[in-house]
Amino acid sequence: MSASAGEGFGAHPFGEIARATVAAQERGLELAQAWSESLQQLITDQAEGGRAALEALTSTLAATERALASQEEANRALRQSLEAYRGVIERATATQERSARLVTTALESFTATTQAQLELTRAFLAPMSAQPEAFESMVKGWNDAFLRLLEAAPGAQPRRPGGD
Repeated sequence: MSASAGEGFGAHPFGEIARATVAAQERGLELAQAWSESLQQLITDQAEGGRAALEALTSTLAATERALASQEEANRALRQSLEAYRGVIERATATQERSARLVTTALESFTATTQAQLELTRAFLAPMSAQPEAFESMVKGWNDAFLRLLEAAPGAQPRRPGGD
């Protein structure tokens, strides 16, 4: 009854399910890697925004000192300060937009992965109607583990399906 090495997963009754499960797990790992890279970029962008805010504050302080020396110097410094603040606001806005896209993409990917796992579970359980609780428990465990992985990312608060 054992399969030869050349037959691979295809010789086993659950071969297709095993391949699909491996593919789903690989997709989950790819999602986690993409999310990690996006999160790293987001943090870098936020650090740059903080640096820009400090630079704007420094520019404002310098502008105040120059304003005491002459009105013309004050006008020029205020223009610089306004430009620096405008840059900070633009960076903050862009960072927030990227963050929203990251979360949306992550949740959409998670939903697609969960849907694929659900379909695999249904296919897996159909011939095994005598033991559905064991397989349902196994799939729930996979989903819970994946949710914990997503929730472990700094700042991540993925929504659990069904309001969990």
